[in-house]
Amino acid sequence: MSALNLPDVGKVVQPSNGIPPWDLVLPDSEATSACRSFLRDVHSRLADLTVRSYALDLQRWFRFLFAIRVEWDKATPLEVTDFFIWMKHAKKSNGNQNKRKRDPRISRNAITGKRYLDDSFSQSTISRNETVLFLFYEFQRRNGAVLNNPVNRGRSDGGRANAHRNPLQGRKRKSSNRHGNGTKRLPRSMPDDLFDEFFQALGNDRDRALVAMYVSSGARPAEILGLDVGDIDLPKGIVTVTRKGGNGQDLPISWDAVAWYRIYQGSASSFAPSDPAWKTVRGEPRRLTYEALRAMFRRANKKNGTNWTAHDLRHTTATRMLAQGTPERTVQEVLGHATLETLKVYTVPHFDDMVAAVRSTRGDASAPIEPPSALPYDPDDLDILFGR
Repeated sequence: MSALNLPDVGKVVQPSNGIPPWDLVLPDSEATSACRSFLRDVHSRLADLTVRSYALDLQRWFRFLFAIRVEWDKATPLEVTDFFIWMKHAKKSNGNQNKRKRDPRISRNAITGKRYLDDSFSQSTISRNETVLFLFYEFQRRNGAVLNNPVNRGRSDGGRANAHRNPLQGRKRKSSNRHGNGTKRLPRSMPDDLFDEFFQALGNDRDRALVAMYVSSGARPAEILGLDVGDIDLPKGIVTVTRKGGNGQDLPISWDAVAWYRIYQGSASSFAPSDPAWKTVRGEPRRLTYEALRAMFRRANKKNGTNWTAHDLRHTTATRMLAQGTPERTVQEVLGHATLETLKVYTVPHFDDMVAAVRSTRGDASAPIEPPSALPYDPDDLDILFGR
């Protein structure tokens, strides 16, 4: 299974009408229609980038089925089990290891403290892929496309969880991940000095304006990239983003971000209210995509030897607000979280702070180390020893 190479079939694209925001086009038109219906259904509840992740997970599954010559609507729990065995042992990019110049023994970036991504599928990716397949086949089962859900999660009937539960008893909360504990990777924020270095490494006024508005608003990448010029009220320092579910929300931005966006407007082409707020700087101007945002981070990271991601800016916003004493309810509203419980992820201390705190319990960490005193050797003996 680990030596199985998946064929390059299926392509995740952005439809022109944006519904769903990401689509999976397969050689089989019926499979394409099934995926499109599912992605359109989940788009009503999920963010655009989450829909993209779902489409990529489905693409991986359909490539696996194509490799083992099994039709998607004929898949059984045996194929599902084999698929996750393959994911646990296979390497990304169809078994080809990514070439890295760094020492493979180094697992964390020395500056950011963040882990490097390796060539294997992470446990969180495997767990999400299982969830996506379960939801996909459950959607198809409800619509009569398949008889049973092959991803039954331990239920022989393939039905919903707690279907025969006694309503007088409490609902049993059971982990849906049968592949491991699925520990969530915690994001890290940028300390002020490292943020300044990252900001200086940005290549143009558009990137600086984008990062300044991003880190001051706390919005998600899709929410910032989806802005039109008319959604930005520069005199008031307010942007109107589209949250999950399609609801609009006003968010304040810093005057720093306002100034950088003015500079960006002065160096770019015309800005009509219906134009995208962020445009490409080369070729025919068009809306900046998420892949272009990732490329922007890669260029800045290459200059500084770091591995920051776009989500680190959102984490930086939350960390700054909480450190300045902003009420948690306000931070929740700015970030667009459903519950206050989610804010716990933003209270993870930096590794350097933990090291300083532990060393402070072992004595004064700031005390200088006394140099060793010179040993009382006789100069004549040293002359004899070294033949002088």
